[in-house]
Amino acid sequence: MILKNVSIASYTNIFKEIEQKKDKLEYGITFAHVLNLTKLNFMKLFSKIMLFSISILTVFSCQEASNEITLTSENMVSDLQRTLIEAKEGAVIIMPEGSYEFNRPISLNDIPKVTLKGAGMKKTILSFKEQIEGGEGMIVKSIDGLTLEGFTIADSKGDALKVQDCKNVVIRAVETTWTGGKLATNGGYGLYPVTCTNVLMEDCEASFAMDAGIYLGQSTNAVVRNNYVHNNVAGIEIENTINADVYGNKAVENTGGLLIFDMPDLPQANGNNIKVHDNMVENNNGENFSPEGIVVHILPPGTGVLIMAHKNIELFNNEIKGHNTVSIAINSWQFTGRTYKSEAYDPFCHGLNIYNNKIAMGEGNTDVTTDFGKLFTALGQGKPIGIAYDGVINPTHFNEDGTMKTEHKICIRENGEVPFMNLNAYKAMGENGLDMTKLASAIEMDASRFDCEVAPLNLGDFSTWLAE
Repeated sequence: MILKNVSIASYTNIFKEIEQKKDKLEYGITFAHVLNLTKLNFMKLFSKIMLFSISILTVFSCQEASNEITLTSENMVSDLQRTLIEAKEGAVIIMPEGSYEFNRPISLNDIPKVTLKGAGMKKTILSFKEQIEGGEGMIVKSIDGLTLEGFTIADSKGDALKVQDCKNVVIRAVETTWTGGKLATNGGYGLYPVTCTNVLMEDCEASFAMDAGIYLGQSTNAVVRNNYVHNNVAGIEIENTINADVYGNKAVENTGGLLIFDMPDLPQANGNNIKVHDNMVENNNGENFSPEGIVVHILPPGTGVLIMAHKNIELFNNEIKGHNTVSIAINSWQFTGRTYKSEAYDPFCHGLNIYNNKIAMGEGNTDVTTDFGKLFTALGQGKPIGIAYDGVINPTHFNEDGTMKTEHKICIRENGEVPFMNLNAYKAMGENGLDMTKLASAIEMDASRFDCEVAPLNLGDFSTWLAE
């Protein structure tokens, strides 16, 4: 019997017969020979299986490798936009180290799970100093699964990096800046995710924006952590956003360090559930170089944290020091004197829990360049105020006995011995705005009635997407 093309399945039957007749030669072969031949055929089959497996792995490896596109210093400017247009799902686009001049915005749209990665902040620099068209430096729209990492955007005509209508967004170690210093002609926003869901912004740097270095607007579920913002008008601005955890950031030498706003007449109104903790907010006494007409133009230099027209904020364990005008300011939208149209908009501050912040007062001159700065200067008689509250309250937030309903309470406690001021501005509102004579008699300096405690905010599982 010649053992050729014997399948593995047939080996079992051969072995059974050999066991029964291993001392006979009716197969024309000894038991030892069968074992040797069987082993030889098995090794051949095993080799074929291994070669096939390796080829399959090679195919998959090549497919994965094909998703990575590496640009060179020679083709970076000419090919970056084309590469972003032609990119497929899962593309990883690598940008080289170097400084590259672009005169039009860079855009990226509608490609799922795409990564754009440079060699690092201040290493891969996309410069728009000679921009002749468009506003943004880079604009990204409608992507589910976006990662932007390791590069600098400099000197765009408008916003440096705008990310709009995206989901599952990671912006990591990205810098935005304007190299000409503090100019009203700089772009408004540095890092600007808006109308996005599931956003992580970490280890970034933003400077010299004439509005906000980091602006998170009209978004849901966000983590803003370990960023460095300096020399902007507003360092970090969280606006009309639902569910955000803001921590580990450093905001220094801006006009105002950290702003949490709710603005009227926007598609997503009534921001809610914002935790702000373990941040360093220091020496934000810079000039307000924003142009007239935008909201931050009213921001007084020397402002640490400003909360405006917002509900359900937990502000704790922050270092807020060196501010010459006001360390923490709390005001309603009515206090701005601006009108609004939306009937759904809630213009009041309520549900605030402000505790265990380390506040150290500034020692410089209070602001007299803005209307609010002049107001604080007059009220504080030229000395900085620790915590100022406008005292404008929605009447429906009270119980029948005059106490505040639990869900609307403003609790301020354990922030050190700092000057406190409740303006009770609702008592001083006249037809032409604040009546300063009435205001002077309405002000309270005693913070004891705000000494209360409520349960910490529960953001739930809003950030589980980060583990996916």
